[in-house]
Amino acid sequence: MKWFKILLLLLGFFVVVWLLLDTGIANIKQELYNLGPWGILFLLPYIAVYIFDTLGWKYSFCREIKTPFSLLFHIRLAGEAINYTTPTAYIGGEPVKAYILSKKGIPFTHGLASVVIGKFLMTVVEVIFILIGIEITVSTLGKRDSFFTWLIIFFLIFSVFLFFLLHFQKKGMGKFCVQWVRKIKFLSQAFSSDEAKIQEFDQILSKYYSKEKLSIALSCVYYFIGWCLGALEIYILLLLMGYEVTLPTAIALEAISVAIKGAGGFIPGSIGVQEGGQVWIFALFGYPKSLGLTFGILRRLREVFWILVGLAFLSKVWKKNTEMEEEK
Repeated sequence: MKWFKILLLLLGFFVVVWLLLDTGIANIKQELYNLGPWGILFLLPYIAVYIFDTLGWKYSFCREIKTPFSLLFHIRLAGEAINYTTPTAYIGGEPVKAYILSKKGIPFTHGLASVVIGKFLMTVVEVIFILIGIEITVSTLGKRDSFFTWLIIFFLIFSVFLFFLLHFQKKGMGKFCVQWVRKIKFLSQAFSSDEAKIQEFDQILSKYYSKEKLSIALSCVYYFIGWCLGALEIYILLLLMGYEVTLPTAIALEAISVAIKGAGGFIPGSIGVQEGGQVWIFALFGYPKSLGLTFGILRRLREVFWILVGLAFLSKVWKKNTEMEEEK
């Protein structure tokens, strides 16, 4: 499996190189020249995305747990850095968030429950956002391509899965998972003394979904704003580069890009899948391939910047915890 993932990563890099050669380096340089010094504005919407996504996570806690926004913001940066750099379908950094929270005085059960709830609500809103984007795409293009038909079918089926996942969380997700894990001999002993914590984790999930209706609504609103701000990133970029674009078109471009990127979640950073998808969807809306690839490169550079910031914070936390353990 490890070699297979390495092979996929190499294939992703090959796709990026092929796209560069096929599009033409000169064309990409021209697009960057058109962007000019105002290109720094391209980074601004994503700062807001992190802020609203952090607010969405903040309301994924039960009301008795008080968590400073600044702490959650930095922890989210660290967790997302891991999500982007590991082939774990963008969930590898979630346990890390709960771990750091536990080191900051938040009970691990509450921290873990919050990342499960936050990821679930964010995914629900993501599906809604993608379906809106597909509808805009079909309406704008004036035809229903078979790709979009199958994409709608997939996300409708996935919505049913999310419904059952919600029921699963309410009825004892932790207990079920541990019962399954205990069937694996070398893991069974590790979970033998955590019955109380597992029960507490399940109670937190059940309590949140049954009693925190306002928090659920606020969390979903903040996550939806976060997804829309991703579209604003595209809108600003195209305007700065001299292209005509409407907000609905930007939403459609972002939504389909998100869907394609998610399909490549088994490759670190969706290398190749993300860039190829953006070239395709931009071309579908009548924009030159060079614009789609230039946007893909700029977005990749932006991701690298935030990954480095997140890893720097993670390194700082790790170093501090190591020093504290050595003092003991």
